[in-house]
Amino acid sequence: MKIEEKDYEAFHVSVNPVGVMTVAIDVPQRPMNVFTHVVMDELDSIVSEVESRSDLRLVVFRSEKESGFLAGADVRDVADIRSPSQAGRLIDAGQQLFHRIDHLKTPTLVVIHGPCMGGGLEWALACDYRIARDNSSTKIGLPEIKLGVIPAWGGTQRLPRQVGLVQSLGMILQGKAVSAHQAGKIGLIDRALSPDDWEHGVDRFIDDVLQGRVRTKLPLRKRVARLLEFSKPGRMWILRSARAKIRDKAEQYPALPAAIHAIETGLQKQGAGYVTERSEFVKLLATPTCRNLLNLFFARESARNIKTWATQTDRADIHFHEIRRVGVVGAGAMGAGIGQFAATRGYDVAFREVDESAAQQGRTRVEKLMSSFADRNRLDSDQRRELNNRIVMSTDDDAIVLCDLVVEAAVERVDVKQQIFARLDRLVATDCILATNTSSLSVDAIATATDSPERVAGLHFFNPVHRMELVEVVRGERTNDDTITRLVAFVRSLGKTPIVTKDAPGFLVNRILFPYLGEAILMSREGYPATEIDRELRQFGMPMGPLELVDQVGVDVAKHVAMSLGGVITGLDASVDELTEMVQRGDLGKKSGSGFYQYRDGKAEPADARSHSQAVASQPGDGFSDDGLTAIQRRLVYPMLREAVLCKEQEIVREDWMVDLGMVLATGFAPHRGGPLRVIDGVGARVVHENLKRLQVAFGKRFAPPHTIAAMAETDQRFYVRECTEADASKQAVRPDESSSPRSPR
Repeated sequence: MKIEEKDYEAFHVSVNPVGVMTVAIDVPQRPMNVFTHVVMDELDSIVSEVESRSDLRLVVFRSEKESGFLAGADVRDVADIRSPSQAGRLIDAGQQLFHRIDHLKTPTLVVIHGPCMGGGLEWALACDYRIARDNSSTKIGLPEIKLGVIPAWGGTQRLPRQVGLVQSLGMILQGKAVSAHQAGKIGLIDRALSPDDWEHGVDRFIDDVLQGRVRTKLPLRKRVARLLEFSKPGRMWILRSARAKIRDKAEQYPALPAAIHAIETGLQKQGAGYVTERSEFVKLLATPTCRNLLNLFFARESARNIKTWATQTDRADIHFHEIRRVGVVGAGAMGAGIGQFAATRGYDVAFREVDESAAQQGRTRVEKLMSSFADRNRLDSDQRRELNNRIVMSTDDDAIVLCDLVVEAAVERVDVKQQIFARLDRLVATDCILATNTSSLSVDAIATATDSPERVAGLHFFNPVHRMELVEVVRGERTNDDTITRLVAFVRSLGKTPIVTKDAPGFLVNRILFPYLGEAILMSREGYPATEIDRELRQFGMPMGPLELVDQVGVDVAKHVAMSLGGVITGLDASVDELTEMVQRGDLGKKSGSGFYQYRDGKAEPADARSHSQAVASQPGDGFSDDGLTAIQRRLVYPMLREAVLCKEQEIVREDWMVDLGMVLATGFAPHRGGPLRVIDGVGARVVHENLKRLQVAFGKRFAPPHTIAAMAETDQRFYVRECTEADASKQAVRPDESSSPRSPR
């Protein structure tokens, strides 16, 4: 019998002789499948065909792209929504389409490989069966919360019924993806298939479905647990616990309580849950949090685009020598982290250490990192061996001679680094990039030790390497475009986000961060308890307070960076003095057991607090313009706002969004606020200018308003003029109103 085939713009549909329809998605001109208006319309037509046929025994949805199944809705389509009715139509279309798939008489199967995120998972949840390829690229989840909205195509309704209330709350509220193995354990998929047996495994599962051999009934233990979760007392207790966990963030991230509300409504009355899901999505889309998170999403996408960082002449057609082998000079904490992480991304890595003792210590660090990575990713013995074989630890130069990139991660001393670079310049090939991981020293000063400064740049990773997303790519005065482009491509290949900065003390992140840390140190010296300072900044939205951060980084490290910034940042001398005294006492932070806190069994406890009365007396009184901040928050946040503007004035980075993205990714600067420059836009330049002047009177010239802020205050300008205008229009338009009547697909 002949196979039926039909092509759409984004789908290829075929029906084999035994009645299995395969619907393969391949959205043209997209590296990853996403839901667009065309995709939705075509899938609607395909579902209509399935509804009209009685000869089909199974419908299989899968992707023809090796990159993965489906990444969700096109975020730009979401960001472009300008009215509640438009938002409502988008949600209605998805809810009703997936409702129809859910109620097809023909069984449905989704075959997942790579990302299956957002709308992709909501599509899969509407199907009868789900299988996935069990490798590291397969990630399944609902990340909408990270954009300030909630899953609204049935995700908050179907996921709890599929995996239980506790598991679904964790996935939706955190926006974290699970692996195929984890998805199988929690009942999200029916089978996780080995990559070695992928196609045969898919065929076997299809045959099992056709023969009625797939068991969908939960084991007794899980059925009992599910009954307890969905009982009224169990449900109330779980939801109350979830609300308690998000209480501190609910105001900053309104999508968190909105998700719980949608889930709860659906459990009380199923059809009503879809109405709540829809109405909450429409409301959330209008919030500043959502707009700021969307802006950060687009900024991240721009930063990962190589053409963003190329010169105008290079953007049309970029070709460069690919980096394959990476050398690392120094296997300390940072060097070991960089090399180990590069190896996990497929690079051959050669370490160079000064002697056998240092090499052995480096091996121990790398092996510990490798073991942790292998355990997290459930690598078998062959995979562990293959991974470990990518790394060489040596005390001679032969290991790094053939490298395409050498990253220096030695001690933070210019003379030491210059000696290393002078040696490397003579040792490696002329097209090998020489990069330093310095956090504060001058790349240009280091490059003077070479005869080829055009291939020297900074490659500043943050600690811990495997967790921190941002990497600062530092362009020296003579660094050429090829070097920068290749480093940006390398950073992107690691799954990280690059920001190209000018070579200046502290680059971007430390330059903006340290006035904030320095002010916190001064406040501690004045008598403010560390716990109060840190609590206030966590309430602002920082992941940890400034003094907690100094203890984590190390008081000695903070002192070194602060000293290097003394020539460009006003008012750090007193902070350096305080840090110096702490170092002399041996109070180095968490690693020594004492700093601004005392540490017992790794847990922080308040150190002996000084009297708070003097600190209160020194705090300026009323008279500040309303910026929504407390007195402590204002005194600590404004130094970051001020320094961010100075970085803009001095062109440390090229675009405003680079300032904001860098601070959010590297320091956790309150993501819902969008970054320092967006905070200024939100508060208003006039208010910021006025408050800086008042702070300057109270505390000195370190709060002097930059010229840019003064000029903006006179004309009421913003940094993001075009974007803010659109966002403001959207806030006015995307507002729940009575004309937008929600409909349930049930």
